[in-house]
Amino acid sequence: MSADESLANELNRFFARFEATSSSANASSANANSASANGTIGAANGACAEPTIEQRPLIITESDVRRVFKRVNTRKAVGPDGICGRVLKACADQLAPVFTDIFNLSLMLGIVPSSFKRSIIVPVPKKP
Repeated sequence: MSADESLANELNRFFARFEATSSSANASSANANSASANGTIGAANGACAEPTIEQRPLIITESDVRRVFKRVNTRKAVGPDGICGRVLKACADQLAPVFTDIFNLSLMLGIVPSSFKRSIIVPVPKKP
C-alpha cells in the first residue's frame, strides 16, 4: 500500500466518524459508491466505503455540560456571543439541559451550527 493510499485510508476513517447513521444516508452511499469490503480506498476504484469498525455514538451528558459551565473562569473576556462567564456559571443549572440538547443534536446530525464556527482573534503584542 502506498503512502497516498495510507493517508487516504486514515482520512476516511477519521471523517467517517462524523457521518450521521440514517437509513437514507446509508442506502444512498451504498448505491453511489462501489467500495471494497474492508472500508479502505483502493487505487483501482478510488471510492470510499463505510467504516467497518463499530463505534459507539458520542453522547454528551447534562452533568458534563453543567460541570464545564460551573468551571468557567469568570475573569476571562466575553466571547463572540457577548455572554460573560459569570452568567454561564450562575445559570449553569438552567442552561445545561438546553446546551446538552443542542450539542447532542449537532453530533447526531453531523452539523455544526454556524455560530459555533465563529471566533474573534485578538493579537497580544509581546514585550521586547
